[in-house]
Amino acid sequence: MKTNFSKMGFPIAVVVFAIAGAFANNVSSSNLSSTIDVNGHLPASCEQTNVKCSTAPNPLMCTSSGQQLYRLNAAGTDCPDVLFKKI
Repeated sequence: MKTNFSKMGFPIAVVVFAIAGAFANNVSSSNLSSTIDVNGHLPASCEQTNVKCSTAPNPLMCTSSGQQLYRLNAAGTDCPDVLFKKI
């Protein structure tokens, strides 16, 4: 009886781990797609710079000539979101 259970239990456990791994992989890929590289904008005028910044939070802020850079909103009217240095 014990060998019969282990013969059936092992394949079932493998399938469960495979399904869990697929879901875990799917979650991490969606997190990566939300992290993008953008050109930073100056805070006062929202003028675009050539400095590439990241939306992924980290301790290093994205700067140009000592000024912190921001992300332009979808409407193109304001720069409310801070950007971070690419690591």
